[in-house]
Amino acid sequence: MNFSARRVTLPTITPLFLQKRVIKVYNENETSRALEVPSDITARDVCQLFILKNHCIDDHSWTLYEHLPYIGIERTIEDHEPVIEVQSRWGMETESRLCFRKNYAKYEFFKKPLDFFPEHMVTVADDPNGIPNHSQLVQTFLSSSTCPEIHSYLYAKEQGKKSWKKVYFVLRRSGLYFSNKGTSKEPRHLQFFAEFSESDVYCLLAGRKMYGAPTDYGFCIKVLSSR
Repeated sequence: MNFSARRVTLPTITPLFLQKRVIKVYNENETSRALEVPSDITARDVCQLFILKNHCIDDHSWTLYEHLPYIGIERTIEDHEPVIEVQSRWGMETESRLCFRKNYAKYEFFKKPLDFFPEHMVTVADDPNGIPNHSQLVQTFLSSSTCPEIHSYLYAKEQGKKSWKKVYFVLRRSGLYFSNKGTSKEPRHLQFFAEFSESDVYCLLAGRKMYGAPTDYGFCIKVLSSR
């Protein structure tokens, strides 16, 4: 057999970022729509797509949510996040959803940053006696080297335990810590609780009913690899 005379044709390999995926998105009225989208599509792209398809007015409040009803939590998917990556973390047996609906507070941090930094809960490293003005606060928060320290009491529940405990927490750029001695922020009294580079923060939807929470308002820190 003359191998030199044979021709072999290899299938065309589509670059990963050009490959298509199917997503299913639920509207506010519980109707849903399945769409084939690029694998690198972002949450903002999906919102723009549904604004056009649903003939909505683009008032910058339309938001894509990750809704996990089986554990009673949800979160706003940030504009830059790849939606397929979010979807890939779901378990095969879970009833997880992408939801398209309005969130009028979506960009409130940039409009009214002081609302997110109550004076009695904030310590700024370069201004311990006061709180910076509007522009200084935003600049400090977005700086790669410094960040306002936020501190307050929170009710916390450890995994596997039924009771909630009121604990003094300190939020820093490096993560969330709690004090094992009152409101002391000395290094020897602060214990690491969670970090956010590999985690997402979700809102509790039925905290009292599902988890026996002491208030109607709560959040959950979920590791990205967790199902």
